[in-house]
Amino acid sequence: MFCFRNSSVIMPRSKEKKRRPGPLKVNVENAVREVINSNLSIRAAASQFGIAKSALARHIEIFKKSGQNDFVYNPNYKVKQVFNEAEEMELVNYLKTAARMHYGLSLANVKKLAYEYAMQNNKKYPTQWDEKKEAGDNWLRGFRSRHSAFLSLRKPEGTSLARATAFNKETVAAFFQSYKNALARGNFEPSKIFNVDETGITTVQKPPKILAPKGQKQIGGMTSGERGVLVTMICCINAAGNTVPPLFVFPRVNFKSHMLKGAPPGAIGAANQSGWSNEEIFFKFLEHFISHVKPTLEDKVILLLDNHESHVSIPTINLAKRSGVILVTFHPHTSHRLQPLDLSVFGPFKTYYNNAMTNWMSSPGNAGKPVTIYDVAELANTAYLKAFCPNNIIKGFQVSGIYPLNTDIFTEQDFLPSYVTNREDPQSHNPPPTLSSDPNPSFCDASEMDPKPSGSGLNSSSTPEAKSVFQEIIPVMSNIISPYEVCPIPKAPPRKGNASRGRKKGRARVLTDTPELNEIKEDKTKAMEKKRKKELQRTKTVKRKLNIEETSSEEDQIDFEIRRDSSHSDDASLSEVDIDSIQFTPDDLQEGNFILVHLKGKKQSGYFVATISGKVDETEFQVKYLKKAYSSTYGYTFTVEDEVEYTTNISDIVQKLPQPRKAGSSSRLSNTFIFPVSFAKINLG
Repeated sequence: MFCFRNSSVIMPRSKEKKRRPGPLKVNVENAVREVINSNLSIRAAASQFGIAKSALARHIEIFKKSGQNDFVYNPNYKVKQVFNEAEEMELVNYLKTAARMHYGLSLANVKKLAYEYAMQNNKKYPTQWDEKKEAGDNWLRGFRSRHSAFLSLRKPEGTSLARATAFNKETVAAFFQSYKNALARGNFEPSKIFNVDETGITTVQKPPKILAPKGQKQIGGMTSGERGVLVTMICCINAAGNTVPPLFVFPRVNFKSHMLKGAPPGAIGAANQSGWSNEEIFFKFLEHFISHVKPTLEDKVILLLDNHESHVSIPTINLAKRSGVILVTFHPHTSHRLQPLDLSVFGPFKTYYNNAMTNWMSSPGNAGKPVTIYDVAELANTAYLKAFCPNNIIKGFQVSGIYPLNTDIFTEQDFLPSYVTNREDPQSHNPPPTLSSDPNPSFCDASEMDPKPSGSGLNSSSTPEAKSVFQEIIPVMSNIISPYEVCPIPKAPPRKGNASRGRKKGRARVLTDTPELNEIKEDKTKAMEKKRKKELQRTKTVKRKLNIEETSSEEDQIDFEIRRDSSHSDDASLSEVDIDSIQFTPDDLQEGNFILVHLKGKKQSGYFVATISGKVDETEFQVKYLKKAYSSTYGYTFTVEDEVEYTTNISDIVQKLPQPRKAGSSSRLSNTFIFPVSFAKINLG
């Protein structure tokens, strides 16, 4: 690349040849009149009015042949255009539709499409197009200039396939139906309609754009660290523009009050090692919410939230139900269009928070200091006061159609992304419209295409339903081959199978309704039982092998002998206890008790020591198993793997064990327990 050099600056030569502007209409008309009426020479008139001599001579010749009395200049800049105005608008509409469906075309792909579009319609185009099988840069530049009011070069925001699939007419209608069912249970003013959600804030900001030396390729911006520490903030707003003080979740084991230094008034805190919210923390926030809103069974409120597993817990739903809070959930992956917090509050909050952190880093007193989690609450307060304003909050409820209620807030264009993945249900006999069965289409090779495809607008295989999706966007032109035929919009193939795998999919519903609550309880119980069986099978084969030896007919009896030591001198003695003779009732067992459990498999069985962590119902308990320690004959300690809770039936519990004592005060022995019982005569796992 050649460069022009002066004393201080090296300026690269422009790669693009600048187009000379055309002459003004008034100059051309005056030049022709001077030559015709004043007998001025063509050369002199061209020089006087700044017009090319050959062009002026051509206009004079055309005027003489026309026989008109006065010359009127009408420039025809479209004489060398490949496509006429209608054909270009067809291409514009195709590009707009593809972009709305999140399958927009890059500049390189637009040139390829234009070449195929021109070739299939037998248009006259420059021969240079055939060399690269694409349109030229000059055509693309002119096309963008002519349609700058409709098209612009944008960087798309990454959108997951799950969001594009989930946000469709059916799921949105299901949410509004659940929401209307909740509204029908009372007279809910805007101050009684709330939305809650979590957002993550970190200790590392994104530097803003700055003024910097021109020509320098890389410009740095000071940040607090390489990777930030996550702090979760649970926020709540209502349709009247008010807020409930937030809850901050700090990535620590224990919460300390000084972590909330400078936080928004009334804010509370919690701690979780990951920095994420969980069922216990959200339960705490719901108690915080109830203490501020003060709902009752006679004066209920609606709380809109997503289907995150931390929200859908039995204790949380029970607390909401008895407190007068109606929980209504969004369909999964639709909150980006339905949730007021996502629509108009969290975006400004992140911007203000980022600016607040940048200002904090730039202030003289904080130069060279990194931002820690102890500064997050104060920085968040600065952004919170600006972003959580009534104007933003009320606008979020309006554009989502929640308040005022507007079930028709979304148009056909809003649902276009879901059209690509709206596939045929294997159980349905009515297949949906199809544009292209190739989920990842490449731009069509002209040599492989039918030179005379039939139909117009959409391809010939499209059904009337498919055409109706775009009838407000695509003009019907029967005399040309549409871009939708040259390169069809992608369409996902039919689904294979109908069974959902893995976790049960969520949906829009009222969680506090009794049928929904019972269904959630049943799903939770099944999930815990499935998890218990899976963990039991895994521990049998990997972690907790049951090395059961051949036993005699006395296998059903266990000898419990009390260890005599100074700390348990008052313990009674147990001997020759018959398992079958021991009867338990749920009232005998409480949380924190240690028990002996007999687990029976198809080929093996064994005994395990466990501690009760909770109660499921009258016959089911949640337990955590202990593993035998290597440091002591009678010692048992928790392992990381055994922090998982299991469900155990009361029929599997053999004996309630005496409370143990800790093996020592050191950190290594803090979770090691010594029982005043000898397990020498049992096959203990």
